Amino acid sequence: MSRVVVVGLAGPSCSGKTTVALNLIKLFPHTVVIHQDDFYKPDSQIPLNDTAGVQDWDCPGSFDMEKLVADIESTRLRLEGIDGTDSVGDLRDHFASQWANPPEDIDKLIPTTVIDGMRHWIIQDLGIDSADQIPFCIVLVDGILLYHDDNDAVRHPQSALDIGLFIYASYETLKQRREARSAYATKEGVWTDPPGYFDSIVWPNFVKYHSGMIKAHPCILADDAAAAPGSSNVSVCSSDVPAKDMLAECVGAIVSEWRRRME
Repeated sequence: MSRVVVVGLAGPSCSGKTTVALNLIKLFPHTVVIHQDDFYKPDSQIPLNDTAGVQDWDCPGSFDMEKLVADIESTRLRLEGIDGTDSVGDLRDHFASQWANPPEDIDKLIPTTVIDGMRHWIIQDLGIDSADQIPFCIVLVDGILLYHDDNDAVRHPQSALDIGLFIYASYETLKQRREARSAYATKEGVWTDPPGYFDSIVWPNFVKYHSGMIKAHPCILADDAAAAPGSSNVSVCSSDVPAKDMLAECVGAIVSEWRRRME
């Protein structure tokens, strides 16, 4: 039985993935986070959107998907072969090079008391004495294009994932968050969204490349903030609900996957 759970944490830009990822690390200490943003191609290779006349950073062709899948699989194999947590820390440091700056209020979004309560629940549910005794490692893959419509031209990230949480938010919420952000560090410099980028690239691409997910879960475009049952091994949750509810959804999915393996 594998002792590594590979979790896809997906959703559109500014949907709240970083908030969930940073708090999952607090709850599951044996976690390595792989950020899809680290697999962007060099700036000069980012495709041009002919309609908008600007580079398109939100399409599958902007990422080195082959390398992403290979790194997910190699990380799983390395974690399967280690005994102890030192190597987990080494791997975590290896993949942390370009993690986007976390929100300044990250520790206020989910109070410490809530985190402590979730940790206590995990420990009790797993029948252990402390979080350090959690019997599995997690590879947490964070990105905007993990569960997009399949493309036979490249290896699909979903093929390397065990379970997933797809986080969405309303158009208004996503636009407000994206336009409040400043520049993004890239492989060869800095990218700043030109005026109208969200409406011409970010939102249309999200809808275009997730038609299958949206068809399975109409709530994604219906401004419905309720959590929805997942399709296959993917749970769907809105970040328009409190951050603690998003986190609880992901924690529950991870623990349930481990329980399933133990049956």
